[in-house]
Amino acid sequence: MNIIFFNTIALGDYLVHSRLIKNIQKKYNCNITAVCSPYNSKIISKHKHINEIILYDKNWSLKKKIASLCKILKKKYYLSVVFDCQTFSMIANFFLNSKFKRGIITSKYKKFFNQKIYFYHPSKLISYFLYDKYVVHPKRKYLEKIYYLPKTWINLLKDFRTKTSDKNIYYFNPEKIEENRKNYILKKFRINNFILIHIDHKWNDLKDINYQLLQNLILLQKKTKQNLIITSYKNNSSYFLNFKKKINSINPKSFKIFKKNNLKIFHIENPNIFLQERLISSSNFNISCHSGIVVHGSGSNNKKIIDILNYDEIKYQKCWAPIQNYYVIKKSVSSKKYSVDKIFNEIIKIIKS
Repeated sequence: MNIIFFNTIALGDYLVHSRLIKNIQKKYNCNITAVCSPYNSKIISKHKHINEIILYDKNWSLKKKIASLCKILKKKYYLSVVFDCQTFSMIANFFLNSKFKRGIITSKYKKFFNQKIYFYHPSKLISYFLYDKYVVHPKRKYLEKIYYLPKTWINLLKDFRTKTSDKNIYYFNPEKIEENRKNYILKKFRINNFILIHIDHKWNDLKDINYQLLQNLILLQKKTKQNLIITSYKNNSSYFLNFKKKINSINPKSFKIFKKNNLKIFHIENPNIFLQERLISSSNFNISCHSGIVVHGSGSNNKKIIDILNYDEIKYQKCWAPIQNYYVIKKSVSSKKYSVDKIFNEIIKIIKS
């Protein structure tokens, strides 16, 4: 029996249905093909229940896209699931041979005389030919209330009776890849209780980020009496390039530390996905401006996560966020940006409470 699923977009989009895929494989003892982005393949390639990975990137040439499509069409499938609502995935799903075809359609609306007229992508007529069953997800701009997105996937495939719980949706790093490296780093540099903060380009819009970041990290470390581990990945923002010159840096490959001061604040630059996840698993709190690896790494390890979001992001991101141990801090309302001082005061309040 062959099963194929499509997820050619972000990391979190795969992780929120990763347990569901694992449970299907476990129940039916089937061969699973994943059609995914090169980035998602970094995790999926370590999942032993996935038998085949077919890469797809929307920026590829037409020739490479056709080559991927040909690979997909070689097999006959029992179940096909389109998780990403991408054009390539829907086209492939239409042409492949599968007994069951499942997927999503997205919705938006326009108001006419206070009445909402809904529009769907793909249209319900086209969806009739694409899927034997689908769920509707409102587009971000048209979201009216918070719903738990992983539950919609479980409902979409509930007739396969996998007994997947919406409280246990992740199958991220069961083999604990990079556990030894993480333990060695923590032991060598005597990092016990710590808070992990992932700093990326999404911090750019915090007011006074260029001048007040280090000062607030020192305050956070002092008030909570915990070590801080700062992670970053290819962050070339000007504020960050200046900031990292001032803090202690740990090389995760050579295990060398480049000391700048005696603060219990350590920077680990460009950790791989699995080392990042293992650090998340050992922290007391994880903080980010909605980094997928941090949010879903926290969810998969039942760790506390503080998500720093613009006001207009909150409703949508809560649809993806872990059910438990999830805290939100607003970094802006409308065009008003909040200062780094304000954000860190809120962080301290949450951690100390």
